[in-house]
Amino acid sequence: MSMISAAAIDLQSDESLIWSLSEFDDHRRAVEFVRHFRDSLCIYSNKVGQIYACYDVIVPAGDVPDLVVVPDLEAFTETWYEVAEKAILPTGYTIVPGGVVGRSGLYLHMKDADGKGKAVPLAAGLQAAAEEFEARGEEFLPILTKGDLRAFKKQAPMLHLHRLDPHMMSEKSRFELNDIRSSMKKKLRACC
Repeated sequence: MSMISAAAIDLQSDESLIWSLSEFDDHRRAVEFVRHFRDSLCIYSNKVGQIYACYDVIVPAGDVPDLVVVPDLEAFTETWYEVAEKAILPTGYTIVPGGVVGRSGLYLHMKDADGKGKAVPLAAGLQAAAEEFEARGEEFLPILTKGDLRAFKKQAPMLHLHRLDPHMMSEKSRFELNDIRSSMKKKLRACC
Protein backbone atom coordinates (compact mmCIF):
# COMPACT_ATOMS: atom_id res chain seq x y z
CA MET A 1 0.00 0.00 0.00
CA SER A 2 1.45 3.39 -0.95
CA MET A 3 1.99 6.11 1.59
CA ILE A 4 -0.76 8.20 -0.04
CA SER A 5 -3.24 5.31 0.25
CA ALA A 6 -2.36 4.71 3.90
CA ALA A 7 -2.76 8.42 4.61
CA ALA A 8 -6.13 8.40 2.84
CA ILE A 9 -7.38 5.69 5.17
CA ASP A 10 -6.17 7.63 8.21
CA LEU A 11 -7.81 10.84 7.02
CA GLN A 12 -11.20 9.35 6.18
CA SER A 13 -12.47 10.70 9.50
CA ASP A 14 -11.79 14.29 8.36
CA GLU A 15 -14.98 14.88 6.42
CA SER A 16 -13.79 18.35 5.37
CA LEU A 17 -11.31 16.57 3.07
CA ILE A 18 -13.99 14.36 1.48
CA TRP A 19 -15.81 16.18 -1.31
CA SER A 20 -18.89 14.72 -2.97
CA LEU A 21 -18.91 14.25 -6.73
CA SER A 22 -22.60 13.30 -6.85
CA GLU A 23 -23.67 16.47 -8.67
CA PHE A 24 -21.35 15.69 -11.60
CA ASP A 25 -22.20 13.52 -14.58
CA ASP A 26 -18.49 13.10 -15.33
CA HIS A 27 -16.62 12.42 -12.06
CA ARG A 28 -13.28 12.05 -13.82
CA ARG A 29 -13.50 15.53 -15.30
CA ALA A 30 -14.22 17.06 -11.87
CA VAL A 31 -11.31 15.22 -10.25
CA GLU A 32 -8.89 16.28 -13.01
CA PHE A 33 -10.04 19.88 -12.65
CA VAL A 34 -9.20 19.88 -8.93
CA ARG A 35 -5.90 18.07 -9.56
CA HIS A 36 -4.96 20.82 -11.99
CA PHE A 37 -4.76 23.25 -9.05
CA ARG A 38 -2.93 21.12 -6.48
CA ASP A 39 0.36 22.82 -7.35
CA SER A 40 -1.11 26.32 -7.15
CA LEU A 41 -3.83 26.43 -4.47
CA CYS A 42 -3.76 25.34 -0.84
CA ILE A 43 -6.55 23.40 0.87
CA TYR A 44 -8.13 24.26 4.22
CA SER A 45 -9.60 21.66 6.56
CA ASN A 46 -12.02 23.34 8.93
CA LYS A 47 -12.38 20.18 11.01
CA VAL A 48 -8.75 20.21 12.14
CA GLY A 49 -7.99 23.88 11.38
CA GLN A 50 -5.10 23.14 9.04
CA ILE A 51 -3.89 24.50 5.71
CA TYR A 52 -2.19 22.05 3.38
CA ALA A 53 0.10 23.23 0.59
CA CYS A 54 1.14 19.69 -0.45
CA TYR A 55 -1.60 17.20 -1.17
CA ASP A 56 -2.96 14.78 -3.71
CA VAL A 57 -6.50 14.16 -4.89
CA ILE A 58 -7.80 10.59 -5.11
CA VAL A 59 -11.05 8.77 -5.69
CA PRO A 60 -11.33 5.78 -3.35
CA ALA A 61 -12.65 2.52 -4.73
CA GLY A 62 -16.32 2.00 -4.01
CA ASP A 63 -19.79 3.04 -4.99
CA VAL A 64 -19.83 6.46 -3.30
CA PRO A 65 -18.72 9.18 -5.73
CA ASP A 66 -16.30 11.11 -3.54
CA LEU A 67 -13.03 12.89 -4.07
CA VAL A 68 -10.58 12.75 -1.15
CA VAL A 69 -7.93 15.38 -0.55
CA VAL A 70 -4.91 13.58 0.88
CA PRO A 71 -2.34 15.86 2.55
CA ASP A 72 1.31 14.92 2.32
CA LEU A 73 1.94 14.03 5.96
CA GLU A 74 5.68 14.47 5.51
CA ALA A 75 5.39 18.09 4.35
CA PHE A 76 5.71 19.56 7.83
CA THR A 77 6.94 22.93 6.60
CA GLU A 78 4.00 23.23 4.20
CA THR A 79 1.26 22.43 6.67
CA TRP A 80 -0.02 25.13 8.99
CA TYR A 81 -1.86 24.28 12.17
CA GLU A 82 -4.42 25.97 14.39
CA VAL A 83 -5.89 28.16 11.66
CA ALA A 84 -9.26 29.40 12.87
CA GLU A 85 -12.17 29.10 10.46
CA LYS A 86 -12.91 32.82 10.92
CA ALA A 87 -9.71 33.52 8.92
CA ILE A 88 -11.13 31.78 5.81
CA LEU A 89 -13.45 34.11 3.90
CA PRO A 90 -15.35 33.82 0.59
CA THR A 91 -14.05 35.88 -2.33
CA GLY A 92 -16.97 35.87 -4.74
CA TYR A 93 -14.61 34.62 -7.47
CA THR A 94 -14.98 31.35 -9.34
CA ILE A 95 -12.51 29.53 -11.58
CA VAL A 96 -14.32 28.11 -14.59
CA PRO A 97 -13.22 26.15 -17.65
CA GLY A 98 -13.43 28.16 -20.85
CA GLY A 99 -16.23 25.98 -22.21
CA VAL A 100 -18.59 27.55 -19.68
CA VAL A 101 -18.04 30.97 -21.26
CA GLY A 102 -17.67 29.75 -24.87
CA ARG A 103 -13.89 29.94 -24.97
CA SER A 104 -10.88 27.75 -24.35
CA GLY A 105 -8.56 27.87 -21.36
CA LEU A 106 -9.34 28.76 -17.75
CA TYR A 107 -11.17 31.85 -16.59
CA LEU A 108 -11.86 33.71 -13.38
CA HIS A 109 -15.48 34.75 -13.07
CA MET A 110 -15.60 38.05 -11.23
CA LYS A 111 -18.63 40.04 -10.15
CA ASP A 112 -18.55 43.62 -11.29
CA ALA A 113 -20.01 46.74 -9.66
CA ASP A 114 -23.54 46.16 -10.96
CA GLY A 115 -23.66 42.63 -9.49
CA LYS A 116 -23.33 40.88 -12.81
CA GLY A 117 -20.26 38.93 -13.67
CA LYS A 118 -17.56 38.84 -16.22
CA ALA A 119 -15.09 36.10 -17.06
CA VAL A 120 -11.47 37.07 -17.63
CA PRO A 121 -8.52 34.82 -18.48
CA LEU A 122 -7.33 33.23 -15.24
CA ALA A 123 -3.89 34.86 -15.02
CA ALA A 124 -5.28 38.35 -15.68
CA GLY A 125 -8.19 37.71 -13.31
CA LEU A 126 -5.95 36.62 -10.46
CA GLN A 127 -3.74 39.67 -11.01
CA ALA A 128 -6.79 41.97 -11.02
CA ALA A 129 -8.11 40.33 -7.85
CA ALA A 130 -4.75 40.79 -6.11
CA GLU A 131 -4.69 44.47 -7.13
CA GLU A 132 -8.28 44.96 -5.96
CA PHE A 133 -7.50 43.51 -2.54
CA GLU A 134 -4.24 45.46 -2.30
CA ALA A 135 -6.10 48.72 -3.01
CA ARG A 136 -8.26 47.98 0.05
CA GLY A 137 -5.20 47.23 2.20
CA GLU A 138 -5.88 43.48 2.16
CA GLU A 139 -4.17 40.43 0.68
CA PHE A 140 -5.47 38.01 -1.91
CA LEU A 141 -4.43 34.59 -0.64
CA PRO A 142 -6.86 32.18 -2.38
CA ILE A 143 -7.56 28.82 -0.82
CA LEU A 144 -9.96 25.92 -1.40
CA THR A 145 -12.34 24.43 1.14
CA LYS A 146 -14.96 21.72 1.09
CA GLY A 147 -17.93 22.93 -0.92
CA ASP A 148 -15.86 25.01 -3.34
CA LEU A 149 -16.08 22.39 -6.09
CA ARG A 150 -19.38 22.93 -7.89
CA ALA A 151 -20.97 21.70 -11.11
CA PHE A 152 -22.22 23.90 -13.94
CA LYS A 153 -25.21 22.13 -15.50
CA LYS A 154 -24.00 18.84 -13.95
CA GLN A 155 -21.05 18.78 -16.32
CA ALA A 156 -18.43 21.49 -16.06
CA PRO A 157 -16.53 21.73 -12.78
CA MET A 158 -16.06 25.12 -11.17
CA LEU A 159 -14.07 26.16 -8.10
CA HIS A 160 -15.37 28.89 -5.84
CA LEU A 161 -12.44 30.55 -4.14
CA HIS A 162 -12.07 31.41 -0.50
CA ARG A 163 -9.18 33.43 0.86
CA LEU A 164 -7.04 33.47 3.93
CA ASP A 165 -7.21 36.71 5.91
CA PRO A 166 -4.00 36.97 7.97
CA HIS A 167 -5.51 39.85 9.97
CA MET A 168 -7.86 37.31 11.56
CA MET A 169 -4.89 35.28 12.83
CA SER A 170 -3.58 37.53 15.61
CA GLU A 171 -2.44 34.50 17.60
CA LYS A 172 0.17 33.68 14.95
CA SER A 173 3.66 35.10 15.04
CA ARG A 174 4.76 37.50 12.32
CA PHE A 175 7.29 34.87 11.23
CA GLU A 176 4.61 32.19 10.79
CA LEU A 177 2.26 34.58 8.97
CA ASN A 178 5.05 35.59 6.59
CA ASP A 179 5.81 31.90 5.96
CA ILE A 180 2.16 31.19 5.12
CA ARG A 181 1.90 34.28 2.89
CA SER A 182 5.07 33.59 0.95
CA SER A 183 4.24 29.89 0.47
CA MET A 184 0.72 30.63 -0.75
CA LYS A 185 1.92 33.35 -3.13
CA LYS A 186 4.66 31.08 -4.47
CA LYS A 187 2.11 28.33 -5.16
CA LEU A 188 -0.24 30.79 -6.82
CA ARG A 189 2.45 31.91 -9.26
CA ALA A 190 2.49 28.28 -10.55
CA CYS A 191 -1.17 28.64 -11.52
CA CYS A 192 -0.70 30.62 -14.69
